[in-house]
Amino acid sequence: MITMTIDLGGIRGVTGFDHVGVLVEDFAAPRSLLAASPGVEVARPEPEPALGVEILWARVGPTWLEFMRPTDPASRVARLLETGDKGVHHVAFTVVDIEASLAGLREAGFPLRDPVPRVGAHGNLIAFLEPDGIAGTLIELVERRDA
Repeated sequence: MITMTIDLGGIRGVTGFDHVGVLVEDFAAPRSLLAASPGVEVARPEPEPALGVEILWARVGPTWLEFMRPTDPASRVARLLETGDKGVHHVAFTVVDIEASLAGLREAGFPLRDPVPRVGAHGNLIAFLEPDGIAGTLIELVERRDA
C-alpha cells in the first residue's frame, strides 16, 4: 500500500480522513439504523473511563463513525449534551507525526485546544484544534498507534 502525505492548510503530514465524532445520549438509534444497513460494521461499545464516556464505533466503507455517550454525568460529553450540543462533534484527520503537525499549526498561528498530544481511544495520540481557527469546525488530529 502506498501512503501519501499532504499539507492540509498548515497541518503537516496528513495521510487521510480518520473519523467523524458524534455525541449521543444513547446508542439505540445509531445502532439500529447502522446494524440494519448492508456493508456497515458496528463494533461493541468500548468504555473509556478516563473520559467518562462509552464509544460505539461503526465503519461505513473506509469511513469510521465514533458515537460517544456519557457514562459519567460530570464528563465533558455529558455537559455538552445538557446544553443541547448533540450530533456531529468533530472531524478527525490521521497524521504521521502529531508533534510536527502541532508545531506547524503553532507556526502558522492556528489556535490549539491541545498544545501537546494526549492519549485517546485505542492508545492513539490525539490533539484538538480550536474551532475558531477553522471556520467553527472542531478538528481532531490522530497519530495511530493501533494500526
